[in-house]
Amino acid sequence: MKMRYALLAAALSLLLAGCQAEEPVETVSVPLGTATPMKESAPSEAPSPTQDPLEELLARQPIDDDHDAFLVDTGGRLGTLLVTAELEERGPEPKPGWESWEYPVCFAVWNPKDMSQPIQKLEGITWGTYHWHEALDANFDGYMDFSYMYAMGNQPNYWYLWVWDEDAGQFVEVPEYREISGPRCNPETEIIDGWARYSGGGDGLTTFYRWEDGALVCIRRIETGYDDENRIYVDEVSYFPSWIKVEDRIDGELTQVYYQYFAPDAGTDFFPERFKWENLDYHGEN
Repeated sequence: MKMRYALLAAALSLLLAGCQAEEPVETVSVPLGTATPMKESAPSEAPSPTQDPLEELLARQPIDDDHDAFLVDTGGRLGTLLVTAELEERGPEPKPGWESWEYPVCFAVWNPKDMSQPIQKLEGITWGTYHWHEALDANFDGYMDFSYMYAMGNQPNYWYLWVWDEDAGQFVEVPEYREISGPRCNPETEIIDGWARYSGGGDGLTTFYRWEDGALVCIRRIETGYDDENRIYVDEVSYFPSWIKVEDRIDGELTQVYYQYFAPDAGTDFFPERFKWENLDYHGEN
């Protein structure tokens, strides 16, 4: 009998020891339809954007006192092209007629998809002006062209223009553009106008150009100036006669359609008349 109680006591002791060894597990009930919140993970770092291949190509080009480079998105089948420019030496025998300030500049057009050799080479001169370029649709055909300044004064500035020929897959120069000072292309009117100031008195040359059958032609030329030789003095103040001349394109030629000379004591000058003729719809008083 005593042996039975001893065995029973030992079994109870083992059972109690096993219960004390295990920690109680707490359970949480979640109502139906309630999402169980998940532990938020640390935000991953966004991948650094890769540099545009064209911009990377441009960044590798030398741009300094003798070199220049820029991109032109032609909008055609060749897409964006790289244009580089390099000043060249005048050499011991410069071209006849060159002035001391004129230096040759060589342009090269590259297809970024094949940089083994340029697809085109262009030549020009610069009058000490460099690093001025512009991509624009100068002939309003939907393809992008580029211009490059070759001369600049206090106000007048002159540019080369190469327009993109989609059929030929090349740029073609427009020599007439060289004659336009400060050219401005208006896509609404498809007119290119320019202005070259002669002096601080506000006289100068205003020109208007238009594309006709693929050629750039001047359709109006307004020139104003002062007659220095016939100025007069009133109370030691000098007054200059002034004049205005207007030419329109008639039958393919620039023809004078208006001229007016203003005496120094006339009480007026060329400014009101020039303002009228800058409107291409104006053709003089009836």
